[in-house]
Amino acid sequence: MDRSEQIGLGVSTVAHGAVIAALALGLLHWAAPKMAEPPSFEVALTDTIALESRAQSHEEAQAAQAQELGATDPDDVPDQATLAEEPKAAPKPVAKPEPAKPKPTKADLAKAMQALGKGEQGKPRRAPLLGDDFLKGLDSPTKTASTSTAQSGNAPLSAEAARALNAEIVRQLKPYWRAPTGADADKLITKLTWRLNPDGTLSAGPTLVRQDGKTASNQPQQQLHIEAAIRAVRAAAPFKLPPDLYDNWKYIREFSFYKGL
Repeated sequence: MDRSEQIGLGVSTVAHGAVIAALALGLLHWAAPKMAEPPSFEVALTDTIALESRAQSHEEAQAAQAQELGATDPDDVPDQATLAEEPKAAPKPVAKPEPAKPKPTKADLAKAMQALGKGEQGKPRRAPLLGDDFLKGLDSPTKTASTSTAQSGNAPLSAEAARALNAEIVRQLKPYWRAPTGADADKLITKLTWRLNPDGTLSAGPTLVRQDGKTASNQPQQQLHIEAAIRAVRAAAPFKLPPDLYDNWKYIREFSFYKGL
């Protein structure tokens, strides 16, 4: 290497050293840039404020509505003293004893007989269920002493009265009467007799008086017809008939049983 090259290399080395020194000095004086501080702000409790705001809005709405509707009329406000009073329980009604039901008398039976007679006018009627001698002997001078004593003051029944009494006996017998069926069975008429105690129970019978309407065709039903009639009388007892007319119904002489009873 000649002298000129050595001088150039030295100069270059010095120049690079100066550059490096300058850079080192610049780094020492350099500082990191400061970050800008964020702006400060106040935190508010939005839930509380919102609730208070809604409450105030609700109160304001109610006040406005009250102004629109107007003030309540003092006369419409119920008296507090009236509201405070409790309704007093109404006193329980005292049950009055029911008056004793009057027993049916002859006058009542006569009215029933008249009504029955009016209702039966113009209607076709079958032979009476009670025989013609139903009232026979009630006012005969040959009565026994006991019978005469029992019937003292009792007038004999008229035909209408007998029909009314007969209708009442039919009404009490009908639920228990079952006529047998078969050829010519509807032609059979069984007549029974029986006696009753004052309380309506049987004292004698029932027994057969006779049977009408017999044919060769209904022979199998004849005895069944009699048995059914007797069974109906026993089932219907005790009969409920007017006590003061006992002398008129204590002895049923002939009572007819047939299909259309």
